[in-house]
Amino acid sequence: MTKNEVLEYFSSKTEQQAKKHIYKYTDCGAWIEFEEDGIALGSIVEGSESGTSTFKIKYEDVTKDRLEETIKKIEDEAKLIWDWANKIGEDGLTDADRGFDFPIL
Repeated sequence: MTKNEVLEYFSSKTEQQAKKHIYKYTDCGAWIEFEEDGIALGSIVEGSESGTSTFKIKYEDVTKDRLEETIKKIEDEAKLIWDWANKIGEDGLTDADRGFDFPIL
């Protein structure tokens, strides 16, 4: 895909619009950065002081399926991190409070 095709995938005419759309239309509030040779995608995770992995894809390797798979990975990672940092157990602590390892390596 070209940069313009990536913009079109996100129903956008500008990078700023694409950034707004991916944030608004993903459960985790994902982000996208447009780079010279491709895109980078990821998400910060509320309450964790961290975020998901950053996924970089060169424009020549971007496909609709690859974008959808990457967004799914980001959503899955964000949920794991959110649960680790925010989900309170019966003892009143989160996994982060208990000192459990960060869920994404």
